This record gives sequence, structure tokens and C-alpha cells, in this order.
Amino acid sequence: MLTPVLPLYVRSLGFSIKEWGYLVMVYAVSTFLFEWAWGALSDRVDRRVFIAAGLLSGAALIPLYTLRVPITVFYVLQFLRGALFIMVGPAVKSLVSDMSSGGIGLSMGMYSSVRRLGSVLGPIAGTIVAQALSYESALHLYSLIYIIGAATTVFFIKGVPPPAERAESPSLIQDCRTLFTTTTIAILFVISVIVYMGRTVIGSYLPIYALEVIGMSTVGVGALFSIGNVAGFLTTPVFGWISDRYSRGTVVLTCFVLSTVAMFSLSLARTNVQLALLLMVFTVCFSPLTPLLLAMLTDATPPGLLGTSMGIYSTFENLGIVFTPPVYSLIWSAYSPSAIFVFGAITQVLGILLVFYARKRLW
Repeated sequence: MLTPVLPLYVRSLGFSIKEWGYLVMVYAVSTFLFEWAWGALSDRVDRRVFIAAGLLSGAALIPLYTLRVPITVFYVLQFLRGALFIMVGPAVKSLVSDMSSGGIGLSMGMYSSVRRLGSVLGPIAGTIVAQALSYESALHLYSLIYIIGAATTVFFIKGVPPPAERAESPSLIQDCRTLFTTTTIAILFVISVIVYMGRTVIGSYLPIYALEVIGMSTVGVGALFSIGNVAGFLTTPVFGWISDRYSRGTVVLTCFVLSTVAMFSLSLARTNVQLALLLMVFTVCFSPLTPLLLAMLTDATPPGLLGTSMGIYSTFENLGIVFTPPVYSLIWSAYSPSAIFVFGAITQVLGILLVFYARKRLW
């Protein structure tokens, strides 16, 4: 819901593209600072605690955005929301791995696909509410959904206790050092930065681009993201299943190459239909990257360190989000809005080169 609603809401309040970029960056900085620690702590206690607490923090903070407050308060809210809500990510991904009984590629693909189902329903639901009622109403609906999610986590999901030896581990720093000295894991951390730079271009700037440059309506923007995410929802598990049976690295490299071409092609879109079709192609190719990389990370992580590993991986994803907003806001203003997709494709090429360079370790 927030992917189209929050940037459009912020723009409706009079924020410039540069100010919106700073808001995204503040959120990313806070997630970068805290996510690795939440992931490490989730190796020591019931992971459901972090999932429920993170969801409730999002439910509590988002309504505060609807208050008429000074701009500086938005930055504070972004920092707090990032620091607290981000505890959900590594705990969920680690719990999926804990409970996996089949191929990890398929499990991560299914997780990503079900998560993407929210990305299919959320944008259209949020923008319909925003257009029919108000942006504020859409944000309140978001909070209600997160409260339901927290209750579901507590009452309907069975916890997996952490291994006793990890629960008694005295040093988070030593756990991190162990991971960084594993070459394969370190390479995956760096690749995650590039992947999330591409994700931020689409999630944070494409809604505004579709509304202000292509001329879509608010609901049209929501429909655009819902349609695009349908493609990822249907195909991501397939890529995960293929990666369990063949070379996971080859599938990752193929997705990187195809998503790079699709990213560049977005700069050429001139109509609603062209933008929707190209976003679908991009989503099909780009969506499998994160679950496949997470499957690789699961394979490479020593026992008992999965939460720490997922947390650090997500921290590097957040580093990609930190880099992207100031750079792409400048590109938008100094060159043209469509130039962000050209530069996004150039960034993705760096990912292709890194995967190809590390193929002997990742394959």
C-alpha cells in the first residue's frame, strides 16, 4: 500500500522530489543502523517477537504522518519507523528458512511470491481508498492491516526455538566477523546493495513518474503496480524451483541481464500501456533475484547464524536504499525524469559483472 500511496501523499503536501528523496534516505539510514542487530537477536529468542513488534510499530507510527506537523517531524517519523519496523525482515526470512522442508530456492520463491501478493492487492486497494476518501484514510487502513498481521503472528504461527548453543552466544560481533570472513557471503552482501538500488528506483520514483510524467490517475498508479506484481507473483516460485534443480548462479545471472534490459526500456515508455507492459517484464525478471540470493545465503551460512546473516544482508540492502535517493533525485532534476531508468540500468550492469566475476564461488 505504501509503495504508491506514501510518495503521492508526500507530494500532495508540497514536498519536492529532493525532499522526498531525503525522506527515503533517512528511512534507509535507520534500517541500515539497526537491521543487522535485530537479525542477530532473532537467533537468540523466538523470532515471532520481532515480527509482531515490528508490525505494531508500523501500525502505531504511520497515522502520525497524517497530522499537520512541521517537515522535520516527518524525518523523525521516517527514522523511527525504519529502526523499529525493520526488525520484521530478517526474522521472517529466517523463520521461513527454519520451517522449510523442501528446496530452499522454492521456499524462498514461495515466500517472495506470497509477499508479492500483498504487492498485487495493496497498491490498488490503497489508491482506491486514497482517491475515494483521502490519502490519510489509506494510511489508516495500512495500520489496521498491520495490527491484524501482528495478531496473526502471535496466535496462528508456530515458533521455532533457537538452538541452545546460539541462544547462549556471548558475542554478536564475533558472529558478524565469522560471516564477513566467508567470501561467498561477503560477495552476496555486496550484490544486495546493487539489487536494492534498482528496487528503490522502481518503488520510490516510478509512482511519481507515472502520475506526473505519463499522466496516470492515482488509481491508475495503483493498478500499474498491481498488474506488474501479478507477473512476479506467478513466476518467482518457478525460478526458485528451477534453481533447486539446476545452477542457481546461472538463473541469477539470467535474471540480472533481463531485468537490466527492462529497466533501460522503462525510459522509452510514453503511454500507460507501454509503461505497464515494461513494468511487468521488469518485475518478472527482477523479482526472483532477492529470493534466489537469499537461498544462496542460506546455503552458505553456518548453523545458528541465519538470523544474523539475514540481518546483515538486509542491512546491505538498506545501504543501496541510502545511496539511491540523493543520486536519483539529482538525476531527475538535472537531466530528465526518464534518465533515472537509464542510470538504474547502468547500476544493474555492475551487478551482472560482479555475479559473473564471482561465478566460481556462487555457482
